[in-house]
Amino acid sequence: MPIHVPVFGKILLGMTVASMVVMKDGMIEVNVQEKHPGGSHVHLFVPATVATWGVQLAPAAKLKEHLRHQQEHLAIARVALREMEKLPDVELVEVESPKESVHVAIRNGNFIVDVDDAGETVHVRLPIRAARKVVEDLEAESSPKT
Repeated sequence: MPIHVPVFGKILLGMTVASMVVMKDGMIEVNVQEKHPGGSHVHLFVPATVATWGVQLAPAAKLKEHLRHQQEHLAIARVALREMEKLPDVELVEVESPKESVHVAIRNGNFIVDVDDAGETVHVRLPIRAARKVVEDLEAESSPKT
């Protein structure tokens, strides 16, 4: 006997599967607040999967040309990112001065960059896993095809 799923159930299932695909790599967050009167405030959350799609969307010939001499650098980046994924939460860089502060950390599998100075406050969160996936995709594109 066939099981009949109402249309609403199919839509809900489709949305759930799509959300899981998009969210598997986490979210990229960018928050920039200008401090002058009337200053802009931009706060974005973007699925990190969008960054990985960028490699597939880039024109293949131009991407290959740009990456031709980058294989060694990409390999180093891939290994470094893989090892950073294993790190516990840690502060990587901390710079404090009377006029500004800069913090770069790894928290919950994300790179966190916070900058605060007289002109603006900037916060960026990037999942390390997504960064590694982009590097791996670029490395695959830069490798000679056999």
